[in-house]
Amino acid sequence: MPATREPMPLRDLFREVVSIPTASYLEHGVRAYLHQFAEARGLEHGEDEYGNVYLRYQKGRARRPLVLGAHIDHPGFVVTAVAGRRLTLEFRGGIAASYGAGERLRLYGAGDLEACGTATIAKVTAGERGTIATATARLDEGASAEVGDLALWDVPVCRFRGEIAQARACDDLAGAVAVLATLDRTVAEGATGTLVGLFTRAEEVGLRGALVVGRARLLPDDALIVAVETSSMAGGRAVQGGGPVIRVGDAIHLFSPMVTRWMVGVAQEIVAGDASFRVQRKLMDGGTTEATAYDLYGYETGAACIALGNYHNAGPRGRVAAETVHLGDLDGLVRIFGRMLATVPKAESYLGGLRKRLDTLGREAATPLRRSR
Repeated sequence: MPATREPMPLRDLFREVVSIPTASYLEHGVRAYLHQFAEARGLEHGEDEYGNVYLRYQKGRARRPLVLGAHIDHPGFVVTAVAGRRLTLEFRGGIAASYGAGERLRLYGAGDLEACGTATIAKVTAGERGTIATATARLDEGASAEVGDLALWDVPVCRFRGEIAQARACDDLAGAVAVLATLDRTVAEGATGTLVGLFTRAEEVGLRGALVVGRARLLPDDALIVAVETSSMAGGRAVQGGGPVIRVGDAIHLFSPMVTRWMVGVAQEIVAGDASFRVQRKLMDGGTTEATAYDLYGYETGAACIALGNYHNAGPRGRVAAETVHLGDLDGLVRIFGRMLATVPKAESYLGGLRKRLDTLGREAATPLRRSR
């Protein structure tokens, strides 16, 4: 492992990662970055046959692995036909078809991801669910495009306004940042344990990367998994700046009570030592997360996220906008993960301790209940 190094400042890491163009099945830019990140820190790294990326940290005797998973795609268009200056586009992801018409797109070469100008959307076509399925656009002056190129919303790629980060692709590249920052700090601290960063593909088109991992049993059977996301705060689901969110479920499923209780317990331990630390415990039912896939395939799985503004770039007044997250929430997430790694050997005791306390209360309740009949 390389000589001890200081972990990268969170803002710098965030800027580097979210600035990489990506879309479902076109995540190669992020994948290349992940391998470079691992090489620089002496981490084991590799890919499965589906292109999901694994970074692994190990120090001391191998023990039950903590797996932090995030997806590395984001909703965006892909060029499917070029006729003169007219483009036909396929949208990979989900945003209402009331968005898009008249919006400008930034074009990136499919192979090298080099910027190649802009285009303006003329018309969007809705799919069965009322979300954008396809669109047509016209190349702006000086732009060029080929079939397979990426066409992404022309919103700020990354900028900071105090503690608020605005970016084209917080979902879920900010989640990937949380995983990378945890690995970075773990390497710097030389902590004991087994920590795996799992970076999956094609989540925005149906949890594809996570589903193949679960179905093929590509993680150890005893893995403790946390799906890491940014999740819509719309409707008061969570408060941006209110701390990281321990996510008990999503729109269709509830997650492992053991992992959830473990996360709550370590968050309480952090609060005990730092009264300024803030945390939220929420359902976050604005969508479906990869935790559902892992949990239903039998892995002990929980989820954590940070509150996301302008989910999938759906801004106010029917216009697309940069997504937003709070850097303090992101840092809090990394602190929870670091504490989880340190407490892996007693992870199950957090729920066991709760059962024991409730059992004591139940035993004490028996006599007065009988007497008061």
